Amino acid sequence: MKMKVLILSMVLAVVSVNGLMAQQRALGGPQKQKIESAKVAYLTKEMQLTPDEAKVFWPLYEAFQATLDEERLSRTKQQEQVRENFKNLSDEEINVLIDKRMSHVEAVAKAQKHFIQQLRKELSPRKVMSYFNAIEQFQRELAGRADRPKTDRPQADRPRNGRAQQRRNRYTMLIL
Repeated sequence: MKMKVLILSMVLAVVSVNGLMAQQRALGGPQKQKIESAKVAYLTKEMQLTPDEAKVFWPLYEAFQATLDEERLSRTKQQEQVRENFKNLSDEEINVLIDKRMSHVEAVAKAQKHFIQQLRKELSPRKVMSYFNAIEQFQRELAGRADRPKTDRPQADRPRNGRAQQRRNRYTMLIL
């Protein structure tokens, strides 16, 4: 009996760790948090919200981002299932997955439309348009940054003590 409980608890632990890792991959982990922080700073700077406008904008923005994260997590889980079983799926099952993917796209569009409608009720049209401009500019800059080779990036973006430097340090310590 104790052995069954032990095995069951081990299986549950593995499944829950795997689920947490999948969720972290879907949400992007520390890299996504870094990008999101940069986006918040960029929006703050570019939109030039007054304190009253900020009190309205940021809760709406956070709710919108939470909805997008839920959709992203759901879609990532679906993609992992497809990758694992794609060869074994029937055409009918694949059609169901295609419908789910289209539902995901519709849910994201619906969430964005709802977010913009709420912004339009609370902020001036100029501020709503400044949101669009700021998001588009941020995405362009982010994409441009990703396209550049690492050697072209400014020195500040490079890790100061990367793996190569750590190996050199270890080697130097061995020599001394």
